[in-house]
Amino acid sequence: MQRKFSIVMRGAAPLIALASLAVVAACGPPPGAAVTPAPKHLRQLFVAERGLNQVAVLDPSTGGVIRTIPVGKGPTKLSYDGDAHVLWVANAGSGTVNAIDPKTDTVVASITVGSDPDWIDAAQTGGLVYVANHGSQSVSMIDKTTEKIFRTYKTAAAPFMVYAGVNEMISESNGEVEFYDANSTKSPPNVTLANGLLGAAFTMPGSFSQGYVFFYTQDGVVSQYATSGGGMLPITNAGHYTLAPGNGTIVADNSESWTWNVFVLNDTTNTVTAIDAMHSQVSFTAAVGKAPRGVDFGYSTTTKMVYFVADSGDDTVDLLNTATGAVQGRYTLSPGAQPYDVEYVDVTLPAPSPKPSPSPTPTAAPTIAPIFTPTPTTHLYVANGSAGNVLEYTAPFSSSSAPSVNVKIGGNVWGVASDSKYVAVEDSTGYIYIFNAPLTSGSSPVAQFHQFQGGVGGAQLLFDSNGNLYTGTQGSMVFEYSPPFSNTSTPSKTITGSNSSFSLAIDFLNNLYVGNLGVNQVDVFASPYTGAPTSVTSPGTYGLAAYAASLFGADAMDGAVDVYNLPMNASSTPAYTISNTDPHALAVDGTGTLYVGDQHGGTGTGSVDAYAQPLSASSKAAYSITSGLVEPVELWLGP
Repeated sequence: MQRKFSIVMRGAAPLIALASLAVVAACGPPPGAAVTPAPKHLRQLFVAERGLNQVAVLDPSTGGVIRTIPVGKGPTKLSYDGDAHVLWVANAGSGTVNAIDPKTDTVVASITVGSDPDWIDAAQTGGLVYVANHGSQSVSMIDKTTEKIFRTYKTAAAPFMVYAGVNEMISESNGEVEFYDANSTKSPPNVTLANGLLGAAFTMPGSFSQGYVFFYTQDGVVSQYATSGGGMLPITNAGHYTLAPGNGTIVADNSESWTWNVFVLNDTTNTVTAIDAMHSQVSFTAAVGKAPRGVDFGYSTTTKMVYFVADSGDDTVDLLNTATGAVQGRYTLSPGAQPYDVEYVDVTLPAPSPKPSPSPTPTAAPTIAPIFTPTPTTHLYVANGSAGNVLEYTAPFSSSSAPSVNVKIGGNVWGVASDSKYVAVEDSTGYIYIFNAPLTSGSSPVAQFHQFQGGVGGAQLLFDSNGNLYTGTQGSMVFEYSPPFSNTSTPSKTITGSNSSFSLAIDFLNNLYVGNLGVNQVDVFASPYTGAPTSVTSPGTYGLAAYAASLFGADAMDGAVDVYNLPMNASSTPAYTISNTDPHALAVDGTGTLYVGDQHGGTGTGSVDAYAQPLSASSKAAYSITSGLVEPVELWLGP
C-alpha cells in the first residue's frame, strides 16, 4: 500500500508511537532441494526503552531479551523500512536518529536532526525518512541512501507527529494539522481543533484510492474523515466516536491490511481502543498496562496473531487478541525501561553456502491440462473475511445450505483455493496455511508460511491443474508456489505485472488473469507467464472467474459482475453486466452456474448468490446461501 499524503501534527502532546510493520519472507528453494539449505527465519520484537537509552530485542514468543542495543538518549519512536530492512529510531533526548540493521541488531548510522525528535516515519515513504522535531519546530527529511539530511523546514508550531507520502501531514502544538507538498511548501487544507489535539492518523485500505484520516482530541472525541483521489479535501465525515477523555495518542496500524485498525492509546484510563477504519466502528476497548504508548501487529508464535502494546508506565508489553482485545500475555521489561514504542520485525538471514552436489537428472516439463475441463464439484469453500474463518459447504447447494465444516484461522481471511490434495488459505497479513483436502472439523495445517516479499500484502489464491499455487500480493508481483509445500516454502516463480495484484483466474488456454485492486485494471498473461501482460481497463477486480469463453469480474464499487468475451485484448469491454449488491468473490462450476460472494455493503450479513445458465444482463439469483456468511472475500469450488 502506498500512502497518498502525509500529516504533521504540532503540539505539546505526549510523545507518540506509530506502528509500521513490514514482513519479509525468504526466497529460497523448497525443503528437500539439494541446491541450497533453508535460510534462517528471524522474528524479533524491538522495544524503544526511553528510560534506559536503548532498544531491547525480545523473542516475540516468550518475551525473553535476546540483546539490548545502545542508542541515543530517550528513544521514543520506531519505524521499520521493510524495503531496505532498516529499523529507524528517534531519540528525543539527544536530537538524533539511529538506523539499526535487524539482521545483525547493530546500529549502522547515527544522524543529528533537530531538538526533541518525537516522531519518525520511514515505512512506505520512498527514499526519505521524516522526523518531527518538537523542540526546534521543524521537520527533517533524511536521504535513506546517503543517511544524511536532505532537507529541513520550519513548521508554524512544535510538531509532534508526521505522516509522509506525497504530502506531509503534521500535527502541531497549536492544535493545527498542517499539510506540506513535496517541496515542503504548506498547502491546504489546514485543520484547527479547539479541544486539545492529541494526534492525527492516516490509513488507506489495501490499494484503494479511498483513505481515512482520524483526529483525536483531549475530550475523547475521535473524528474520522474519508479522503478522495489521493488528496485530503474535500472530505466527508465518515465516523464520529466519543471515548473516555484523557491524555494519550492515536496511531494507525497499516500492517494488517484487511482490518485497517486505528488505535487510541489513552494513558489516563490505561486503555487501547481499536477502530475499524473501513467499517467505521469500534472493534474493541481493552484494559492494558499503565500509560500505553505504542502498538504493532505481529506474531507471538508462527500462527498466533497479536497486537503488541508498549506500556510506558509499568515497564511491560501486553499481547492483545486481534479480534477481541483480550490480554493474552504480558512481558515484563527491566525496571525503569519506560517503553515508548514497539515494532515487530520478520526478516530472513542469508542461507549458508551450499555444498557441491551432483547435477540433478533433467525431467520433462509437465503437460498443462486445460483448466476448463470440468471437475466434479463436491465442496464450496468461502474465505469469510473479518469473521476469521473458512467455511466448507457440501453439494448439492441450495438456499438452506449450511457449513459442513468451519475452520477458524484468526485475523481476517482473504483467500481460499483447493485441488484434489490440498486446501490453501491466506489471511490478510500474507500468511498461507496448507490443509489436506477436504477440510474436516479437526483440520490443522500441514504447512504454513509467509508470502511476504518486501512491502506486499495478503490477497486471493488459485491452484492450477499441476498443483501449483498462485497468490496476489497487492504489489506488482504474483507468486507461484510449487508442491510439496512446507513451512519454508518460497516462490518457485515471480510474475511481474501492475502494482496492485489481488484477484486471479486461469482460462481454458491457461492464460492467467490478474485483477489489480483499486486501479481498475486486469492484466492478462500468456502461459508460461514470463512475458509482459496485456492490460485491460476494468473495474471488475475484486474477484475473477473464468468459464468456457467468458471472464467474470466482480465490480463491488458499481454493484455488478462484468462479463467479458475471451480472448481479451487491450480494448476489451464487458459484453454485459449482471447486477449484484456488493460482489467481492466469484466462482463457476462445471455446469456454468455462477456463484457470487456478496458482502452487502459490509453489514456483516454476507451471502453467496447462485446464477444459473443461460447468463445475461437480466439474470437474477436462483437462490442465495446465507448461513454462516459474514464477509465472503474469495470463493472456490472443488472436489
